[in-house]
Amino acid sequence: MNWNKYPFLKLVVPLALGIAIGDCVGPTSIQGVVLCGILVGLLLLEMLIHWRIKSYHYRWIFGVVTLLSFCYLGFCRVCAVDQSRQDATMFREKMVCNYYLAKVWEPPAERENSAKVVLELVGCRTEDSMEKLSGKVMAYFQKTDAEPLPCYGDLLAFKAVMEPIPGPKNPDEFDYKRYLERNGITNRVYLKEGDWHFTGVNEARPLYGFAYRFRNRLLKALQRCGVTEDEFGIGAAILLGYDESLPAQVRQNFVAAGSMHILCVSGMHVGIVYLLASMLLGFLGAGRRGMFVRQSVLLFLVWFYALLTGLSPSVMRSALMLSFVIVGKMIHRKGFIVNSLAASAFVLLCLEPHHLFAIGFQLSYAAVLGIVLLQKPIYQKLYLKNRLLDKAWEITSVSLAAQIATMPFTIYYFHQFTPYFWLSNLLLTPLSFFVILVGMLLLTFSWVPWLNMLLGKVVWIGLYLMNRVVAGVEMLPLSVVKGQSMDCLQFGVALTMLLLLLLWVCLRKKRLMMELLVASALFAITMAFRSERLVRQRQLVVYSLRKHTAIDFIDGPNHLLLCDAGLLTDRGAIDYSINGYWAQSQLAMNSPCYTLEEDITSDLALKRGPLLSFQECLLAIWGPRWTMPSCEPPLEVDFLLVVGNQKPDLRRVTAAYRMDMLLVDGSVPGRNAEEWARQAESMSIPCHQLADGAFLYNIKNQ
Repeated sequence: MNWNKYPFLKLVVPLALGIAIGDCVGPTSIQGVVLCGILVGLLLLEMLIHWRIKSYHYRWIFGVVTLLSFCYLGFCRVCAVDQSRQDATMFREKMVCNYYLAKVWEPPAERENSAKVVLELVGCRTEDSMEKLSGKVMAYFQKTDAEPLPCYGDLLAFKAVMEPIPGPKNPDEFDYKRYLERNGITNRVYLKEGDWHFTGVNEARPLYGFAYRFRNRLLKALQRCGVTEDEFGIGAAILLGYDESLPAQVRQNFVAAGSMHILCVSGMHVGIVYLLASMLLGFLGAGRRGMFVRQSVLLFLVWFYALLTGLSPSVMRSALMLSFVIVGKMIHRKGFIVNSLAASAFVLLCLEPHHLFAIGFQLSYAAVLGIVLLQKPIYQKLYLKNRLLDKAWEITSVSLAAQIATMPFTIYYFHQFTPYFWLSNLLLTPLSFFVILVGMLLLTFSWVPWLNMLLGKVVWIGLYLMNRVVAGVEMLPLSVVKGQSMDCLQFGVALTMLLLLLLWVCLRKKRLMMELLVASALFAITMAFRSERLVRQRQLVVYSLRKHTAIDFIDGPNHLLLCDAGLLTDRGAIDYSINGYWAQSQLAMNSPCYTLEEDITSDLALKRGPLLSFQECLLAIWGPRWTMPSCEPPLEVDFLLVVGNQKPDLRRVTAAYRMDMLLVDGSVPGRNAEEWARQAESMSIPCHQLADGAFLYNIKNQ
């Protein structure tokens, strides 16, 4: 492999490594200062050696200096971004503001009763003066008929208390707080009618404002041309990257079919825009001047479409790669796709280092790298004379290559695997290509009578067929295999295996195959140790859920869930807050579930009324559903769980139960929960409020 053809590939790896190190150690930690000193010392040492010893034999020193420099660049870049955001947050918390000024950063995302808007803080009014502020907050606006929602760029004044965004309350729950912090959002605010008002000023960036207004016109054009209901949600997502109108069930069907990437605007979409625009601009001719004007217009259109669809990582990656191709045509140079891929990643990470931790960024680059390096070897393994079958196998090989490259990421982040990805992609890939092509023509000629309605009907039929395909695949048995998981060590080993596989496909060196086998053996060993550890787990877990109750009794790979009846119908709450821990603990996803009112006779747990027995633990539940038992002396229990809305009266409870710890459930209203905790403190009873986080109790193995 001639590495001189891929200079950006050699630079983006140390840059990403430096970003990862900087994110781990933090901008103000002692470890960060020490690492900074070590890197600077190594750089100076290597430069001194290179300057004093000028032998060709030591040419590798320059390479080491370069790699360390870019590693240090990544480290400094992410630390600088984090430090500036921390400074802005600390300065804002010290201010005593009468009201805030903020600019609407992006178009509102409307929900049934509210709208979610990212606000960029501009300043705040204190008693003495107007102070400048920076940073972003997540705002939730109450929807009313009296007050219209703000638009992109509007300057608002609001008076409300900004709250820090809470971290995950349950083990292995998605860290939404960290996700927002990496996007520069550190606080949230709830704005009711009367809490905010327009200033009459709009400070939208002209190009962004035009793009968002233009997208709204195109969305209305889709509806006007007959693309409505579920098909409108799919079409808006595929063509314009607008997924706010996508129904939840349709989204779930695409996930189950392993085709969620089709709803995300990516390389195929940008490529079709490029080809269509190139065809329409063919009148400019092939001369030097005409070629330059044509490629310049194409470059602008590609980036305008990327802006139109929201500048997601996959769109930016595709737009950057295509930009390199366009610029290469301007200067009559041809590049290598792997180097262009690495160059686009390098530029994006320099602009925003936290892109490295975005799941979409990782999946996008892994999928393209897998397709580029693995698709051809997979396709060549099977020769088919029939042209139709050969084309089907070619599409399937693309899906297989992308699935192999992204499998570690999907299992680690989403804890699931979709076995029928090959079937859905085989059917949806040509169908989506057709829909995107006709859809682009529809958006281009939406102003032409009769033609727009004809194209709209064709697009609707294509979207309807796509919807039927994913719904059919979702109904197949085992369409989604949930509960798959890897810990951080296994994820790292899996990525090493993937890298060795890609290198072996490129270089065909036997030594790499041996290293791949060693990595596979190491992965199997880590799996065995993890399985052995998890088989011996014995836990009582009370989850932290708002307005719900959930108690888990875990014994090895088996468990039993006890919860309120409302949670059984709220699948979204289980998937968001609980499924992550089930997957990491390798627990069965189809475990038995019981409601709080039911009695239980099981090998795992025994329940009679408000009393539960698990291993050697005794748990009592106190809530409006149960009457207070009368016994003398009080019944001794390990834990007493208070649920529901009732008047706090711990002295009355202690007349019936003597507990080692009081647990206050998330279904208890906030004021009542605080009163329960206050009474427990006055009576010297340990108390844990589940609103602050889940309660885990490990039972020692006998």
